[in-house]
Amino acid sequence: MAEVRPFRGIRYNPSVAGDLGLNVCPPFDMISPSLQRDLYDRSEYNVVRLELARRGLDRDPYASAVETQRGWMNSRVLIRDPKASMYVTEERFAFRGRELVRRGVIAAVRIEEYDRQIVLPHENTRQEWVLDRVRLMDVAKFNYSPLLVLFRDDLRSTVGSILRDVAKREPTDRAAPSDMPELHVWRLNHPEAIETLADAFSGNQLFIADGHHRYEAALRFQSRIRSQREVNTDESLNYRMMMLVAIDEPGLLTRGYHRTIRNASQEELSALKSALRQHAELTPAHYDGPRAVQRFAQDLARMPRSEFVLGVYGLEPQTFHLARIPGPKAAANELENSEYFRLHDLIIRPVASPEREAEIVDFSYEPQWAVDAVDSRRAQIAFIMRPMPMDQFTAIVTRGWRLPPKATNFHPKPSAGSVIQALEGAL
Repeated sequence: MAEVRPFRGIRYNPSVAGDLGLNVCPPFDMISPSLQRDLYDRSEYNVVRLELARRGLDRDPYASAVETQRGWMNSRVLIRDPKASMYVTEERFAFRGRELVRRGVIAAVRIEEYDRQIVLPHENTRQEWVLDRVRLMDVAKFNYSPLLVLFRDDLRSTVGSILRDVAKREPTDRAAPSDMPELHVWRLNHPEAIETLADAFSGNQLFIADGHHRYEAALRFQSRIRSQREVNTDESLNYRMMMLVAIDEPGLLTRGYHRTIRNASQEELSALKSALRQHAELTPAHYDGPRAVQRFAQDLARMPRSEFVLGVYGLEPQTFHLARIPGPKAAANELENSEYFRLHDLIIRPVASPEREAEIVDFSYEPQWAVDAVDSRRAQIAFIMRPMPMDQFTAIVTRGWRLPPKATNFHPKPSAGSVIQALEGAL
């Protein structure tokens, strides 16, 4: 089953780079243009300069990322650990008035084709984003952010016990960014503990929670190199850095992942509205004030799971609607029970081809951003979505079904820059 190994991670050198909290950033697909500018201003060594080559501030962002990376390695801003390690993580954050802790471990996981049923996806991807990550790997030969991947711990909580024991010690690295979770990292290179962790994972299937595009990019990159030369089994390019978190970890949260319709033609927009009226019962929902969007999303999340319901904004100016899709839930098919599947299958895909869908549907992990996009006329309609329940997520994944892109929003996302993986040479 899963092969999980230690690797020689690359980390920031605090004596040169300073506060790690100023240098980490969210993964590439979570960074808005305004946040990107803020991260650039936050520190001259913020990893956004490497992680977000696709939307860099230079004429050739990929070349700029490689030049920056090379300079940081030469000047010891970044240094590679001398011994292969696993990296225990603890993220502390507040959510709706609660203080939460999520523990995991960053390790190198052998990448496997999906049909082997070892690493399991749950959503479809967009090729543009996969190709962007492949191009960055081609030129940089580094991975900057771990995937978030879930596993089931055994009945003795073997992995959890080791992580809790390690977390009692003084951390190797600390980061307390203002807009991301407080992060503690422990470098673990004790042979016995590593062997116990590797054995515990070896009987597991792994579920990709966040990072489908980066995982598929790793498979493509590996395939490309194999087509050019013989690849040894221990080479780093056969593995992908992942943060492994237990499914029952108390600090593992899911949030809604919202959609906006943008740049749709008048004909497409009219057809979408007609499909909504045909398949959903639309009820105006009256919310106002500075927290209107947040209150609407929270009330939506509290509605019974026995019905299909989602939020719509923009059918009328500055107006929310509740959209209830009638019909009993199909208990034997959790994919069809998903509101994300229903939205795309009943409303969007009858109007737009897959290629056109990729052009007119955008995603936002904050409902406020989706609503603001409509109010500013950057988008035409916003769909406010509820979080996917964890039992529904695991039922879909284990059956090999695929949801539309961006159907899960696990929170928080692992930071880029806490540990970096080199792809050249051995682990």
